[in-house]
Amino acid sequence: MLKLQFRDQRQPAVWLVESVMTIGSGPRNHVVINESGIDELHARLTKEGDNIYLSDNGSFGGTFVNGNKIGQHFQLRPGDRIRVGKVELEIIDPKAGGEKPAAASAPRADWSLMAITGELKGKSIPVHGTLVFGRSSSCDIVINDAHMSRRHAEVNLKDGILRLVDLKSSNGTCVNGKNVGEQILKPGDKISFDQVTFLVAGPANAKVELPQDDDDESTVFRAAPIPRRPQAAAPKPAAPAAPAPSARVEAKVSAAPAGGSRTPMMVGVVAVVLVIAVAVGFMLFK
Repeated sequence: MLKLQFRDQRQPAVWLVESVMTIGSGPRNHVVINESGIDELHARLTKEGDNIYLSDNGSFGGTFVNGNKIGQHFQLRPGDRIRVGKVELEIIDPKAGGEKPAAASAPRADWSLMAITGELKGKSIPVHGTLVFGRSSSCDIVINDAHMSRRHAEVNLKDGILRLVDLKSSNGTCVNGKNVGEQILKPGDKISFDQVTFLVAGPANAKVELPQDDDDESTVFRAAPIPRRPQAAAPKPAAPAAPAPSARVEAKVSAAPAGGSRTPMMVGVVAVVLVIAVAVGFMLFK
């Protein structure tokens, strides 16, 4: 007995025991895949004896097996890979050991986008790799809105970092009400394309730090070095100080009476002469 298994292990494998099983985005299908690019009733599986056949239900994007588009009543064998939209499934035979062990399964999507307004309101979109938003049918998330460009924006997940890039759209892309060209996203952010809004959901320990700038750019923000005052040269030994001019003047002034003016000496001599003359006259006339 065969099983239908998701290659990314997003859902448990399904035993192909029903005579008819349907695949699509509608809730009434046996295998529900609520993804962009998948019609409400996309394809069906029919069991005839031990054989399983796959038929496309006239879907817009088509149904593929091993990379080839199929039509009606395509017989499936173990190992065949089925693709609907961007989702891949595989036919496995558990008896032949084709079922992948749980430990080898791909990790579940930790990041998702929940549409909270617009035509996709209520739809949760898991993020694996890159998702392109736009009006074109070739986009991963098709939004039929007059304000959407054909290829409007993309979200890509790499190394645990979720990044939004506007693809030069006519009306722009907003994150938390601010128009952006490129933005690292974190849980709780709101992405808006005019009237269509998505809420970002992700792990609590999500990496949201921005990559470091290149050296050339970071130098713009470096403070210029503060110029230092040049150090004064060591003082030279002082030469013996010359006598102050005022001291020399005082010395000259004080020394002047000793060898300078002769007037006092002459006055003294005259006085002596007069005394002698008076004494001589007194003796002559006595």
